[in-house]
Formats: sequence, C-alpha cells, structure tokens
Amino acid sequence: MALVWLAVAWLVGLACGLGGMAGPGWGALAWAGLLLLALALLAPQQFRAIVLLGALLGAGALGLWRTTLSVPTVAVLPAGEIGVIRGVVLDWPTRGAMSDSASVAIEEARTATGWQPASARVRVALPLAPTVGQGDRIEVSGHFEATEQIAPIGFRDYLRRQGLHGQFSGRQSRVLASGPRTGPAAWRALGLTALEERLRRHIPGAEGALVAGVLLGDDNFLPTQTRVAFAATSTAHIMALSGWNIAIIAGLCALIGRRIGHGRSRLWLAGSALAIWAFVLFVGASPTLLRAAIMGSLYLLAEAVGRRGDALNALALAAIVMTALDPNALLDIGFQLSCAATIGLIVAAGPLAQLLQRWRFPALLAAPIGATLAAEWFTLPLSLHHFGRISRVTLPANLLAEPLVAPIMAGGVATALLSLLPGPLATVCGLLTWFPARAMLLVVEELGALPQVNEPLAMPGWPVVAVLYAVLGLASGAPRWWSPLRALRGTVGDRIRAPRTSVVPLSSWLPLAGGMVCGITLGGWVLLLHG
Repeated sequence: MALVWLAVAWLVGLACGLGGMAGPGWGALAWAGLLLLALALLAPQQFRAIVLLGALLGAGALGLWRTTLSVPTVAVLPAGEIGVIRGVVLDWPTRGAMSDSASVAIEEARTATGWQPASARVRVALPLAPTVGQGDRIEVSGHFEATEQIAPIGFRDYLRRQGLHGQFSGRQSRVLASGPRTGPAAWRALGLTALEERLRRHIPGAEGALVAGVLLGDDNFLPTQTRVAFAATSTAHIMALSGWNIAIIAGLCALIGRRIGHGRSRLWLAGSALAIWAFVLFVGASPTLLRAAIMGSLYLLAEAVGRRGDALNALALAAIVMTALDPNALLDIGFQLSCAATIGLIVAAGPLAQLLQRWRFPALLAAPIGATLAAEWFTLPLSLHHFGRISRVTLPANLLAEPLVAPIMAGGVATALLSLLPGPLATVCGLLTWFPARAMLLVVEELGALPQVNEPLAMPGWPVVAVLYAVLGLASGAPRWWSPLRALRGTVGDRIRAPRTSVVPLSSWLPLAGGMVCGITLGGWVLLLHG
C-alpha cells in the first residue's frame, strides 16, 4: 500500500508542476521531507508514520522537479495566412479512409509575401496520394490553424501534449525528396500496412475493418456511422489497445504453456513477457497499452519469483514509470480513463459482483455486470467533463459486445498467420471470424440507432470532478475504514475513562485517511491540472 501512497504523491506533485505551480516548491517539499525523516529518529513510537509522511513529501517534490526538466519548443512562423509549407515528415503517417495524418517539422512557409524560413512542428492531414513516409521532405498546400485557434478543446489539448504547434489541413502534396525506407520504424510501418490489408482481404466489408480495429487499434477504415454508434454506446474502448489485448495475449501464452507442461517455468514466463512487449512495439506504444503491458509484466515477474501479484501496486508503479518518462502522459485522456477504469475494476468490481449475487443474480451475470458498472462509475466523472454526455445503453451494449472480443482477436491472428500459407485456409478462417464481428456490429449499430441513446449533460468543471472522485473513493474504501473507525471510537471511549493509560497510535488513523485521501487525490490532481 505504501507504493500506492507514493504514486499518489508523485502524481500530485507532477500535476502541480504541469499546472505551472513548480517554481521553488519542489525544493521546499524536499527539505520538509528530510526534516520529517530526522524527526522520526527522535520519535520512535511514531517512526513508521513519520517516515511515510516524509517519503510522501519527497515523492511530491520529485514530481514537481521532473516537470522542470521539460522545456517546450517555441514555434517561429511568418506573419499572415500560411497556404503552403515545406518540411520533413517526423513519423510514419497514420492511414485513414479519407486522408492520412503525420507530424511534420516545418522548414519553410509561404504566405502572400512569398517563401520565408520557419520552425514548428505541426500535425498535417495529407491526401491519400502520393504515399508519404517517415523522413520524406514534402510540400503541402492547404490551410493552417495554430493550436490556440483550434476550437475543440480535446483536440487542442492533444496537440499540446504531443508538442505540436498547430494543424495543417492539406489539399495537395508532393514529395520533394524521399527518406530512407530501412530500419525498425520502416519495417514496422510496412508490416502493419501489410497485416491490415491481409485482414481486410480475407474478412471483407466493415467486419474486416472491425477485426483490424480490435487487433491493431485502428478504426479509421470503419464507416463513419459505425464509429458514431460505437461512441454512442460507450463501446469505443473495444478498439482502443489496452488491457484487453494484453490479457488475451498473456492468457493464450498461459494456455499454451499449460498444454505443454511449462506454464509456470521462468523461461516460459519470460517468453510471455517478450510476446507482450513485441506486440506493444509492433502496434505502437499508446499510453493505455503501455500501462497494461507494464502491469502484465509485473504480474509475470511476481509469478516467476513466487510472489502474489497486487493490482494496485502494479498500477501505481506503471503510472510512476510512464509519467517519469513522459510527464505529459498525465494529461492524456486515454491514460486518465484507463487508470480510472482499472482502479474501479480493482476496488469495486468484486464487491459489486458479490452484492449482485446476494440479490439473486446468477454468478455468470453478476461478474460481468459488476465489472462493467465499476468501470463505468469510475470513468463517469472524467467522461462527463471531457464529453458531456452519458449513454443509456452502456450496460447492455458492453455485456453483449465484450464477450465477442476474444474470438475476434483469436480469429484475426489465425487469419493473418494462415494468409502466409497457400490455399483456402485463410479464407475459411476469415469467414469464421466474420460471424462474431458481424454479431458485434449488429449489437452496436442496433443499440446505437435507438432514439435518444445519449443523454447530454452539463460538462462539470474539475472541482466537481474532484468531489465526485472523493465520493467514489470514500464509498469504495468504506469496508476498509469502517472497522478501524469503530475500533477508534472504542479507543476514544477508553481514553475518556482512563486518560493517563490509553494511547492512540498515529498508525490507527491511516486506514481511515487512506479511503478519504485516495478518493480526494484521484480527482484532486486533475483539479490542479486544469483548475
């Protein structure tokens, strides 16, 4: 549990720094932590509690200090409306149905007065032709919008997190000089393109695009109406690479290991971790997928050394590692929702399932309903803030769609592997995979087409989000702090009767404080970010 407290302190310090509150504060916190550690030597009865408090202040100071190491780049662009840009493509473009998108480092920009030198990083929407790759020097004509001028707040925040200075919507483009087509990045891009084409060739229609989306996290080839239906039913997370994918990969590795009698060997567990990270490197290390991969690897490590895995500690360490490498990951909406949903599953899914079973729900339904409700409740405050709506069909849509994820993923992998062999095996496997994909599309599209499926609500500010998470934290921590609270009440009564002999140790307050502080800080750090 100490690691969870340290993670909370680290994230709060990081949030303060990202919110512009760093300054000399990290030094003051560090000195306060050192003073508390010195005080612990003078108070042996409260040694453990004082050391923990000093460590928390130190973790917060480190979080504040980490944000001072990130220096944002400054754009240098000519005055006037920019109609044409020249620059170098920084990454491999993301393919889409209507256009591609890539990050471009601008070197020159043309306005009404002609070409002028420039320096900026922008996101560029590129025409589908000509094909563009990483390292290419290109010229694109279109319309430029600076990040500060973009109206959608979510997209504007996304550009800022990526260190981009604006969006350039291209109408025409041409390649001035081609970059190298060798190296791991090029092989990965070509492999993803080839895999997606194989899946769509053997699984035709929107079903093939869905299989590619579930397996690779790319929903750009789905029809627009289908993507809207996934968003309306709160099932879009199915095509977001996250814990689902990692759990299925780890489960398949464990199943194969048990079949061959090596499921618990350290060599097989190391191979399972390598399989997880190979998948992450191949499809792209998004924040949600990185979080799940780190947690999965920690579970495998615990299994290898004979220890019991702890989900909260694994999540805490994953959050610390990810935000230490990239503090802006804390601002990513996907990272926030993924962590919130994971906390909900850890602390509330089991108790909710037990409560449903006491209400005569079958165990087969109680577990998935409890998991869905826990994830939805713990992501609801963030969802309301970012999107301002709630779906009326979240529960039935997820209960019907999520069991189809595993057969779709397994079928997609089998189809891709069989497509390397001659013969009709890949086509047959693709046809079998088509059925669960068709069933998922049927569920989502039918429920998404219902009238008033989404209930628009006022978008709460961060203070309200903080209060909602405080309530959730208190409610989920109730079973843990109720018993200490009753014991504390008895101790206080004993002290009234015998004030000179009864002592209340500081550590007896920690379980009660834990339920309160965890809930408050879960919303508190996002309050500091945007308040």
